[in-house]
Amino acid sequence: MATKHKHILLLVDDEPSITKALKRLFRKEGYRILTADSGYSGLEVLQASDRPVSLIISDQRMPGMNGAEFLEKARAIHPDAVRFLLTGYSDMEAVIAAVNKGEIHRYLTKPWNDEDLLLQVRQALAQYDLVAENRRLTELTVRQNRELAELNKNLEKKVAERTQQIILQNKVLEKVNRKLEKSFMDSIRLLSTLVESLKPELGRIMRHVSQLARSVAGTFGLEQAELDRIEMAGMIHDIGLIGFPEQIWTKEVSRMNEEEFRLFSQHPVIASICLESVEKLVEVGEIVLFHHEYYDGSGFPNGLKGEQIPLGARIILPVSDYCRIVDTWPREINKLISKIRRHFDSSVWKSFTLDDDPEQVVEDAAQQMLLRGANHKYDLDVVNALIKKIREAKKVSPTCIIKTTELAPGMVLMEDLRLRDGRLLLTRTTRLKASAVDAIAKIATRGLLPDKIKVAIVDDGDNRQDEVSRDGP
Repeated sequence: MATKHKHILLLVDDEPSITKALKRLFRKEGYRILTADSGYSGLEVLQASDRPVSLIISDQRMPGMNGAEFLEKARAIHPDAVRFLLTGYSDMEAVIAAVNKGEIHRYLTKPWNDEDLLLQVRQALAQYDLVAENRRLTELTVRQNRELAELNKNLEKKVAERTQQIILQNKVLEKVNRKLEKSFMDSIRLLSTLVESLKPELGRIMRHVSQLARSVAGTFGLEQAELDRIEMAGMIHDIGLIGFPEQIWTKEVSRMNEEEFRLFSQHPVIASICLESVEKLVEVGEIVLFHHEYYDGSGFPNGLKGEQIPLGARIILPVSDYCRIVDTWPREINKLISKIRRHFDSSVWKSFTLDDDPEQVVEDAAQQMLLRGANHKYDLDVVNALIKKIREAKKVSPTCIIKTTELAPGMVLMEDLRLRDGRLLLTRTTRLKASAVDAIAKIATRGLLPDKIKVAIVDDGDNRQDEVSRDGP
């Protein structure tokens, strides 16, 4: 049986031949051997040993101090040592005394059998190792239990301290994230401003599209991050047109020749390529790439159909077409009627006269365009949401500027409500509910909102909204 470490054995006998014989027997086992020729010298050896002695073999009959007396005293010096007594058959009284006083573990008779003695020593040392290991584990358990008890005392305090650290770290991270998000949105606004400085008309349309598209997207229950992406896509959806000649990007698609349309149809791809190098704009770039895909699959660049087209792109297309009409069509009535004749059949343009208000004519024409395209060019759910938002915006009167803290349920925002750092909170044309008013009031008291905002009161005389059905307008 293998032992855990190199053991020290002490052999005590007044006969040198006995100690030599035992020493020869045990040396091949790899033990460290100590010897003594009397009980007194044996005690001296024990006291001088630099390490505990694992096993002691002592003769019983020795001058001055017999084996039983020696083992009794040895137990006081090395209490864990295994103690064997060498004796003859006639020494039973000595054996009994050794058992009682020296607490010997075994007694051996002379002459001994080498193999039997080796086996007994191996077994005794293995037991010694087990006892030592058990003591070590017991001490370790006691120490760990003591440490655990101490830890439990301070655990609540440590958890509270750690929780507070996490809360503070989260606040710092939230602050940093808000700054990053604001910086990112500001960068998109800067890009939109640059577009507007290069091509004012195109820039104004894209700004209008971004605001209205976000408002429409809000009716679909989208999360804040998706609303932000749709707003950003609206700001920059036509940046691929910047390098095009004005006669192409201002021209109506229906009046383009083959080469002009080939060039025009590339602008979503160009814009997407420009955006895909920025990781946070990849999803925005996807909306931009597909914003000319038609619901019936006849659009470009990939001919996607139905819900294969991202919702953001399905929103941007009708909003963009609507904004192009209301922002670019002439208000001079004759030119306006001529424009309408090119786009609609007689059943539509005959309904307009020279006495009509040009602003209303443009608005009606834009909505007619949306309704007529709802079954093939546009997603009809988006068209319905868009027309509802448009008509909500038109049914407000009068407008006034009030303190942000004085907002009330039923009021309609006539401008985007943004935090002081520029982040959009609510879009223009949003009709306020009581819960929104309460939330705004709390934010306003913290100084995070502008002091005043332009609002209007909805005319509730007739809130019925016309919607296109699956069978068309």
